[in-house]
This record gives sequence, structure tokens and C-alpha cells, in this order.
Amino acid sequence: MSYEIHASQWLNTTAPLSLASLRGRVVVVTAFQMLCPGCVINSLPQAKKLDTLFSRDDLRIIGLHSVFEHHEVMGPAALQAFAHEYRLNFPIAIDQPSDSGPLPRTMKEWGLGGTPSTIIFDRDGNLALKELGHLDDLRLGAFVGQLIARRPAQADKKEGVADKQDSSSCGPTCTY
Repeated sequence: MSYEIHASQWLNTTAPLSLASLRGRVVVVTAFQMLCPGCVINSLPQAKKLDTLFSRDDLRIIGLHSVFEHHEVMGPAALQAFAHEYRLNFPIAIDQPSDSGPLPRTMKEWGLGGTPSTIIFDRDGNLALKELGHLDDLRLGAFVGQLIARRPAQADKKEGVADKQDSSSCGPTCTY
């Protein structure tokens, strides 16, 4: 499966972002709705913490506003005011509407079951985690730290370092 963000608009960035352009960094995508209590109480504060704790050279946070209910009250102007009030400084993509139902395009293509959802890509752009619901802060931080500590495969190949697969590390099938 190929992962790309299909945004109708972006907030907090001067240009649209793509996952491909962020290769070399770990990318955490937080799918949310501003009227989702779990998003407001748990996942968005968690994304803010990650954004301030780690260097943007190592980790990029992207909010994905995926509205699948109450479309009429969660438009771009309301989201912009929400992001300002909650001091969400990381880039936020407004998921494109779908032609075939209420689920927005990225949410549908990525097979997300709702909000909040956390999707993490490693430095090579591979899916490392896709989880519906709130993740424990400590476990999420440890997992992100493990991914940041791993060098991109391309850097290893340039320097002649062999691929090392540590069976004790948490890989793409890890769930919390």
C-alpha cells in the first residue's frame, strides 16, 4: 500500500508536505476531528508534546483533520480558529472529501477506523505503526525514540553498514 496525504488545504506550513519529502525523518501523523473528545483530551496534547520534545530534523508531526461527521461545522475557518486556540503549531492537513461517502479520502485510503488515530512512518518512509485510539505516552515516546535511533537504510548502504534486524525491537506489526 502506498501512503500519501490527500489534503484540500494545509495550515501552519508555507507549502504542502508529502511523506516522500520527509524521508530521513520519523513522521507521526495524528488523525483527528476537532469535535472528537479523545482527540482534544489525549491525542492532540500528545502530538504537541512530541513536536516540542524531539528535533524537527529527526521527527515531524503532521495533524490530519479527517472529518467523517458534522461536516457543516468543521470547515477550514473553524479549524484555523481551533488550531490557534489550542496552539497547534505543527502542520495540519485538511483531508480531501471523498467522492463516495462520508469518509475523507486519506482516511479511507489508509484504512483508518476513526479518530483519534496515530500513524507512524520510519526514516525510510515505511509504515511502522497504525493505531486507533489513545496510545500511552511512555510507550509512544519509547517507540518513537527507537525509530529515531535507527539510521535510514540508505545511509547504511552508503557507508557499507549491513542491515541489522533486532528481533526484540518493535517493528511494523507492533501494537500497543
